[in-house]
Amino acid sequence: AECWQRDPALKMPARLTVLFLVAFSAFLGVLGRNVGKEYSLVLVGGGLYDNNTAIWERIIELGGGKGAARFGVISAASEDPCCDADSSWVYYRDLLTKYGAAEVYYIPVTTNTTEQNLNPVVVAHIKTLTGFFFGGGDQLRIIESFYNVDAKIPSPALRAIRQTLYATGGVVAGTSAGTDIQTNDVMITGGESYQGVVQGATVTWEPREKKDLNALTGYGPGGIGLYGHGLLDTHFANRGRHGRLIQLLVDSSDVTRGAMRAFGVDENTALVVTGPWNSRSATVLGQRGAWIFSTQDAAHNEITSTTTGVSVSRISNGDVLDLNSYQITPAVYKSALVQSATVAATSSDIFGEEVFELDRIALSLLQSSVSAVTQGTTKQSSPQVVVKLGKHWRDALENSSTNKKQAQGFGGTDPSTGLFAYCFSDLWLSMGVQKEQ
Repeated sequence: AECWQRDPALKMPARLTVLFLVAFSAFLGVLGRNVGKEYSLVLVGGGLYDNNTAIWERIIELGGGKGAARFGVISAASEDPCCDADSSWVYYRDLLTKYGAAEVYYIPVTTNTTEQNLNPVVVAHIKTLTGFFFGGGDQLRIIESFYNVDAKIPSPALRAIRQTLYATGGVVAGTSAGTDIQTNDVMITGGESYQGVVQGATVTWEPREKKDLNALTGYGPGGIGLYGHGLLDTHFANRGRHGRLIQLLVDSSDVTRGAMRAFGVDENTALVVTGPWNSRSATVLGQRGAWIFSTQDAAHNEITSTTTGVSVSRISNGDVLDLNSYQITPAVYKSALVQSATVAATSSDIFGEEVFELDRIALSLLQSSVSAVTQGTTKQSSPQVVVKLGKHWRDALENSSTNKKQAQGFGGTDPSTGLFAYCFSDLWLSMGVQKEQ
């Protein structure tokens, strides 16, 4: 499964300093990639429960195992990074210790202590660790803490984290902003789905360029570069973020760190990336799911302000995604979804928070033998955003090599929870602003 430019700000600034620094950062991100040991990633979509044993134990296991794993905690994204009882550092220290870490070390690099990113004692200790945990908050604070020279050059502390992972094959885990920061591509920095689709996305080149708190923005130089498969977003279906991630994916496609794929991870859920460099895979652990979007076959119509042919897939607990072929292997408890002669559901609040409307209508469409397409609209009007989902790609794009492609869905009762879980691949999606009459 698997554009266009709406905002002139998407063009890379014609400033030689930015061009040089971005190119140099890209070189550093590539340097060593695929030549060291294969480290793992545990990308949590935020809202990680203290009692989510499956995810916490997997983090410890990939970091060396109970009684052996040595973790560094990066709490720089938090407003309260350290060190009182309610701080982010203390919270994650206690949980990692509870689940079996032999050592949990505070990496004392924050926006208020950036000088520590040069401290040889801190750098030396980082190199003794087997895993790293990035807490939630604001991902731009991590950029400001771990990069120097106007937030463009990786600090010795950040380089030590990368070098240690390549040397040991350990694990980097993150939650919320701590997941968003891992991307090597454009990093989402804020915005909501409705406003993002209506106004489009802006790619910024300085950490604090953003002006409107609700505007959809991405950071052009990207994150810290440990995940190289596409854009990342978190709190995903819980907050109806499908629209904002798709819009940023499309609107940033022509910048240096643009991508053709994006991944959205739901709360209390993790995307676990493991395996050799030439055959990496991602497995879902947890309560809900992870979404995969591809614009490889997408097309945009400027007249109708509609993007068509975005490929949408979703995986849930136990499903495995091959990160080379992007084929999905459903969990063993899942079988092909049973269809019935019921018309697929629609939605009038497609990007609503905590209502999971895109989940609902997608599953309903896959279970319908009489509907090939369904749609949802935003509760906001003037203008209204319309999202369509379809099973048959001949309905999405004319004269396309994808016309024979068709969506597939699988589901079953998850034995770990007793609840129904499902996955699907290759629904097509169109999304656009409905013109006012």
